[in-house]
Amino acid sequence: MDEVSILPTMKRQQFQSPARLRALSVLARMRSRGETLSQAARLERTTPRTVRKVVRKQLKRDASGHYSATRSDTLRRELNVLAFDGYEPVVVRSSKQAHLAAEHLIAVGRFLRTGDTEWLKPFVGKRVGGVELLTDPDRLHILADADLVKLDALYRQNRGQGQGE
Repeated sequence: MDEVSILPTMKRQQFQSPARLRALSVLARMRSRGETLSQAARLERTTPRTVRKVVRKQLKRDASGHYSATRSDTLRRELNVLAFDGYEPVVVRSSKQAHLAAEHLIAVGRFLRTGDTEWLKPFVGKRVGGVELLTDPDRLHILADADLVKLDALYRQNRGQGQGE
């Protein structure tokens, strides 16, 4: 019985390994900034070989041997989404959903710095992983004042130590 329960745990941990998170960051850099695989890997402190191993089909090789990132992917990501009661853990299988969650956190940070609610308007009524994104300015201020808004808490890590830490 113990052997059966260990395998799912190991598989879950593999989805959030530091190497995998760095490879996902490389993929994001290649998409958003047009960096080469080597450049992005160097900046994320990993190797192109590790990235190729982790993201596989999300990289396409052209005739000259250079790699480029696909426009989107269906890789599994465990994220924290900022909702009404704080961060909620979700699992998404879309780079577009992960991008939406990241853009939301950026907008929240800009709103908290400037007080301009225009940053939040594109996210009203939007959901990531079935969880509605928080756009209520008053609630955001309450969570921020309680030090519950962590703008670097998108990817879930450190299981068992609380959410968003």
